[in-house]
Amino acid sequence: MAGPDLVNIVIDGKPISVPKGEMVIESARRVGVEIPHFCYHRRLSKEAGANCRMCLVEVSMPRKAPDGTVSLSRMPKPQTSCSLPAAEGMVVETETPAIVEARRGILEFLLINHPLDCPICDRGGECPLQNNTLRYGPAATRFSEEKRHHPKAYSLSEHVVFDRERCIHCARCTRFTADISGDSQLGFLKRGADMEVGVLAGTDFTSLFSGNVIELCPVGALLSRDYRFRARPWDLSTQKSICTECSNGCNIKLDHRARRLVRVNARTNEGVNEEWTCDRGKFGMAYVSSPDRLRHPLIRMHDRFVESSWTQALDIVAERLAAAGPTAGFLGGSRSSNEDLYLAQMLFRQTLGSANLDHRTGPVFPPAARYMSPTGGLGLHSTIAELEGVRTALVFSADLAVEQPMLFLRLRKAWVRGACRIVEVQPDTAGSSARANRVAEFALASAPYGEGQDADAAWDLVGALLAERPELAPGLPASVRERCQERAGVRVASDALRKVAAGLGEPPIAILCGEAVRRSPRMLEVLEALSTLGAALGAPSCVSLPCREVNEQGAADMGILPDAGPGYGPVESSGLDASGILAGVAAGKVRALWVCGTDYATEFHDRSLATRALEASSFTVYSGLTLNATASTADVVLPVCSVAERDGTYTNVERRVQRFHRAYQAEGDVREEWRIAAAVGMRLGADMPFADWSEVLAAILTEVAGYSGCSADRLGEHGIVCTRPGQEGTVS
Repeated sequence: MAGPDLVNIVIDGKPISVPKGEMVIESARRVGVEIPHFCYHRRLSKEAGANCRMCLVEVSMPRKAPDGTVSLSRMPKPQTSCSLPAAEGMVVETETPAIVEARRGILEFLLINHPLDCPICDRGGECPLQNNTLRYGPAATRFSEEKRHHPKAYSLSEHVVFDRERCIHCARCTRFTADISGDSQLGFLKRGADMEVGVLAGTDFTSLFSGNVIELCPVGALLSRDYRFRARPWDLSTQKSICTECSNGCNIKLDHRARRLVRVNARTNEGVNEEWTCDRGKFGMAYVSSPDRLRHPLIRMHDRFVESSWTQALDIVAERLAAAGPTAGFLGGSRSSNEDLYLAQMLFRQTLGSANLDHRTGPVFPPAARYMSPTGGLGLHSTIAELEGVRTALVFSADLAVEQPMLFLRLRKAWVRGACRIVEVQPDTAGSSARANRVAEFALASAPYGEGQDADAAWDLVGALLAERPELAPGLPASVRERCQERAGVRVASDALRKVAAGLGEPPIAILCGEAVRRSPRMLEVLEALSTLGAALGAPSCVSLPCREVNEQGAADMGILPDAGPGYGPVESSGLDASGILAGVAAGKVRALWVCGTDYATEFHDRSLATRALEASSFTVYSGLTLNATASTADVVLPVCSVAERDGTYTNVERRVQRFHRAYQAEGDVREEWRIAAAVGMRLGADMPFADWSEVLAAILTEVAGYSGCSADRLGEHGIVCTRPGQEGTVS
């Protein structure tokens, strides 16, 4: 593939070759020159930019005289470097006396009405306006008039407050809602001195990505309701981490103070979240500093919990698990690290001789072979970034912005570029709540289906496609063609489904299923129908049912399955799945149960079974962060470290192994889950000589297919995407 056309330019005396058409402000960064700016952002549209005028530069262009000689001719006026494309022979000067004077004037203009309340502004200490004023601004203002005054810090949304007095009209926030999140809920109201950012009358700022405008705002106009007045930047320490609120694995920064999480900001990873977060990730991690956190081990005595030492609690757990042996069961772990899960399955399989392990909540528990098959539908069968390159996308029963926010943004980005046709099939109850960020807002066609008819809708879509494009039928097995013909004799695809079928185009194709499919008793039938659809379109492995929890993919990879070990390796005999384990507990056949992190009392598909099992259990140990409904029924409760209090790795939806780092020492007497498993194992005579998380990871690399290149020193800032089972090596 040919590279971009290059042009030769000079910036502050430094010659450089840059892509033709690149904005000069970006070209300057290549030679280490940072041109001050407010409105410019490389991911936002340029059409509504170039309005702060802070990035002015002086530019000269080559000019050919009649005699053939070439000389430089300076443009008569300074140019905005954020809207000026680089051209051959261009000479740019960024710090001439005229430019410095122009910047001083721009800053004086911006400060006419901007309140000088830096000491109480949450942006103080990390404010571009403050920094540029110190470098370029005038020492004193020439204006003696009263500054304008407006109501202070009124709510724009559940998370965002607006201080109108500070706004400099850079349009970053309005462009984000138009360009990136796509809801266009923020805009400029009025004109001139009265212009302000706001939502349309009678509407609310309901975007699921609203928190990004806080980070984009170059002044303290848009603020976080949660962070406001809580800290100053110089009070905070920052650590790299991974968001735990869904399976996308967004890269984030944890800002903390006095062993308390204060705020979450995005961290750039071009392969995952670029530099965005969803609101659930940005504002939903306060649980790590919740006052409800468990801080000490608890044991049940006389039908109530009392604090215990770790020695006493672990002795009880080891004794009861040893007595249960092969009849012990393990549930959960989809929010635990890879290291935790690897040692948990080692404890149960190798020490207790039990294969009763599962991390799923049902109602369908597919065999491990489905995780390994490229056409099985389980997992995401592409990278997140590759979704930008698809030409056809079908979203089936997925509220994508809620369930997979970064997949939503990538898919919308593909649509914005005009290269992707998107259609959707959703339950007829979808869209009942009033909020933004729905695929229906930009889908070419949408089709609803009734309750319990998901598989019927999927097969009807196959039939509608074959009716629309009969030339595709010969490429399918005869049994599939006959099935579609039989169904056509009984059911006729709706007009909406036929429109969806007509909107299905050419590969590359992505078919993304959602939580409604995962929670359907007919899940495997839906995946079969959609795989047939993909095969008819020439993309048999395009169907994906992405996992939902932060390390659900890692749980499967680590062998928290009844019929496969780490890396989906074979096992001597299969154990019970989650339904079987709970039924066994209720019947007294599973004599000890360890529940890790997941609240099965409320999250399991059959709550009645889960409740009966937990109430009837002869012995239950729960390890987690809080005393939830499941933990309340346990005999021993073990407090664990949160993601902010430990090191480890998660595997995201695309099988990218990423490292998270300990931000601060945990309060109370809590431990990492892998250390708990190792301590129990060693009490039972197991050989678990691990002193550090990286040693556990090293053991994982030798046993889990595709992880071999993911050592602690190679993961780096952005992690490594592992190949699927059955393939060799890794793809970074």
